[in-house]
Amino acid sequence: MNMNRKTLNNFEGCLLGGAVGDALGAPVEFMSLEEITDRFGPEGIGEFIPAYGKIGAITDDTQMTLFTAEGLILSRTRKAVDPSADHVSLSVYHAYLRWLSTQDRSVANEMITQHGTCSMIDGILIGFRELHATRAPGNACLSSLKSGVMGTLQHPINNSKGCGGVMRIAPVGLVEPSDRVFDTACQIAAITHGHPTGYLAAGCLAQIIGEIMSGHDLLTATLAARRTLEDRKNHNECTRALVKAQDAWKHKPVSF
Repeated sequence: MNMNRKTLNNFEGCLLGGAVGDALGAPVEFMSLEEITDRFGPEGIGEFIPAYGKIGAITDDTQMTLFTAEGLILSRTRKAVDPSADHVSLSVYHAYLRWLSTQDRSVANEMITQHGTCSMIDGILIGFRELHATRAPGNACLSSLKSGVMGTLQHPINNSKGCGGVMRIAPVGLVEPSDRVFDTACQIAAITHGHPTGYLAAGCLAQIIGEIMSGHDLLTATLAARRTLEDRKNHNECTRALVKAQDAWKHKPVSF
């Protein structure tokens, strides 16, 4: 991909915007809707309040998003050396293992034994002490990565359909070509989330971001992702959620 200034600004805006949203939502992550509206009113939280002991703290969602980006970058480097192989999922998987070692140092030596020293020291993010801050990652992400087995679409690692697959997937929409973005995102989400809803939601978000990067507006991008989604098996639950989101947007559209 040729990187012009506009593209780099889009990348920065997407990743920074996601980090800001994660930090804004962190204090209410484990609250019910009723608890949120009781405390912050009908519009919900609208300003930063402390989470993890500080204002604007980086979350595990943001951490994993950055490691997703690193895995994608390294996969392209490896493809330049070996064009015949598809390195994307494996490179991102190894990036997630490095992320895991920032959250649980007790597993670092075991993972080096299982996956090799190079896999665990690759990249640069693991060198940033700020990313070693322990957060509250989901059980599906932790248990899947600690298992020593990489989940795939063909061999699901569990039946989880939590948000851990979709919350980290934005970088895929930024870099993958339009004919591969949906399926690549699904493959990466399936590393830790084996239920179709868990990985199809990731495919939708990645395609929506990719469509916006191509110049389409939000509604057009969402409709395109919905068409792709409806061609996949076991899409009904995810499609219903997407339709509800589209209907909500139509009643109160937001411009970007």
